[in-house]
Amino acid sequence: MKKTVHFFLFSIILLSTTFCQKAESTNTNTSEPVSSVAVDQVSPEITAKVTVVKYSDYQCPACAHYYSYVKQLKQDFGDDVHVVTKHFPLNQHPYAQVASRAAEASKKQGKYNEFHELIFAGQQQWSQGNAEAIFIGYARSLDMDIDMFTADMNSADMNRIVVADRREGIEMGVNSTPTFFINGNKIENQNSYEEFKTIVESYMD
Repeated sequence: MKKTVHFFLFSIILLSTTFCQKAESTNTNTSEPVSSVAVDQVSPEITAKVTVVKYSDYQCPACAHYYSYVKQLKQDFGDDVHVVTKHFPLNQHPYAQVASRAAEASKKQGKYNEFHELIFAGQQQWSQGNAEAIFIGYARSLDMDIDMFTADMNSADMNRIVVADRREGIEMGVNSTPTFFINGNKIENQNSYEEFKTIVESYMD
């Protein structure tokens, strides 16, 4: 019985991950360098040996899974790794766009990292609906200015940022989420953190 349940749960996870990999572009060019990026953490000077750029969809279960890999990278390598997150909301995820706008709105109040983590932690809840209200709740829990946050979340400026990221991703050959570039090179998603870490280490020299 236990084996049957475990297999069933694994199948659901695998199906969800594949769902986030749905192609939306046939461009597979991997030689283009990463262009202008919006950094996760404001840093006056980037001295990292490795820059990891991630094109991500907040409603994608696979992106939530790989988020733990990125967190572990920062713990293992510290300032030697610079992480950049770019928005790539998929059409089949109805709340991914507003999630991206909400994340950008939190950045204006210096709460991006905390908000970014809350979005992924609560993904299963807000993916069912009532996403904006839930995001406002996150903002309130982080002592943000709620009026400012709500206005920014629904503003044309935040939408332009998200649309620009997605357009850039398509030009870079992104056709699934998450998609990673390491020092400008597109890589295949790995099955384990150790495999992912090994690839990052190969760029350290």
